[in-house]
Amino acid sequence: MKKFITIPLASAVSMLLLAGCANKTTISNQHTQSGGYEMRLEGHPSGTLIYEAIMKAGEANGLKMTEFKSNAIIAEKIDDDESASATVSFTDDKIIIMQERGEMDVDGLLKAIHEELQIRNTH
Repeated sequence: MKKFITIPLASAVSMLLLAGCANKTTISNQHTQSGGYEMRLEGHPSGTLIYEAIMKAGEANGLKMTEFKSNAIIAEKIDDDESASATVSFTDDKIIIMQERGEMDVDGLLKAIHEELQIRNTH
């Protein structure tokens, strides 16, 4: 009889532990095959959540963020004598940043997106 109670209890505890770790993100600053920077998303957050996190993180880093497609955003940095741009595209399991022109702090943008996703995942 104890085995029948122990197995469902162990299963329930395992599911709760896995549910608590469902929306983690992993930053991989390695270049993708296409030359961009990638951040893997675990737990498959919604597209709306990812979009909002990218927009807020970019604006907080002083970038002009413009929706390009439903899953892509153009990030622009315009200084007096220099400008830079990158395309931030996303799916439910990753975010890819491709620098188009100029130098942009891609690592800082990825870190800001990661932090914003962490904040949004706790609410």
